[in-house]
Amino acid sequence: MMKEKNWLTWLTVLALVVGFAAMGASVWLSAQAAKQTQRNSQLAGQLYQASRTKSQEASSIKKRLDKLASDNSSLKKKNSRLAKENQALKQANQDLPAASAAAGLNVWETEEKSGKLQLKIDNQTGQAVSDLLVLAVAANGRITLNSLPSYFPVGGVKPRYFYRKKVAIGGTEGSLTGAYAGSDMVCLFADASGVYWFKGNRGQIEKIGSQAHFKKLLRQISLNKLEESPLPVKKMKTEKKKTSKKKRARRKKKKTSKKKQEEKRARRKARRKLNRAKREPQPAVGTPL
Repeated sequence: MMKEKNWLTWLTVLALVVGFAAMGASVWLSAQAAKQTQRNSQLAGQLYQASRTKSQEASSIKKRLDKLASDNSSLKKKNSRLAKENQALKQANQDLPAASAAAGLNVWETEEKSGKLQLKIDNQTGQAVSDLLVLAVAANGRITLNSLPSYFPVGGVKPRYFYRKKVAIGGTEGSLTGAYAGSDMVCLFADASGVYWFKGNRGQIEKIGSQAHFKKLLRQISLNKLEESPLPVKKMKTEKKKTSKKKRARRKKKKTSKKKQEEKRARRKARRKLNRAKREPQPAVGTPL
């Protein structure tokens, strides 16, 4: 009996020892697990922070690359614009002599007769011009080559114009088609080399280009067909006739005045002779001569 009790005591003590050991092991394992979990959490936080930092860096790098691409694109556009401006300046310098010569064509209004505006054209370009087209434009400001079609929309009122295929050096007269409504005037023409020019209402000169560009502009302002305007030839002839009649009348007056003066002189001479004859002594009757 004593032996059995000892064995039971030992077994109980062993069980308690094993239980305490197991409990200690579980506590230790729990503590280790908690530490590992904390480490894992810290590592996860570090990884998240690192990935976030990398994402921010990648986003900033992308923004920088996008900005560089945008700057490159704007630089390309600026260079292209500068190249075009340089080309335009070179062309303008080349066209300067022709443009200055084209500025010698002047058009102005002289008077209004029967609802039509009479024009005076003075060609001092040093050469005959062709396809001279004078347009009346109802505008308050500066009329340019680009703004001209906006004053004559397709389907609207056709412009009043004066057109001649050839205009020699010097002065020419003409009149606009249709009624005059107090408009400004612009003109288009071609020089001797076949280059077409535009002269605005402020005297500015702009290059149109070839005849194809000129015809395209005519279509834009609803002038597909141009009829050549007549020159006031009859009026000039009648004026010449009137002046010749006046000259004849003046000559006749001069001739008649000369005849009258000669008659007066002849009368005076006759009177002087009579007076002299009266003053001279008469011979006595019967006295030999």
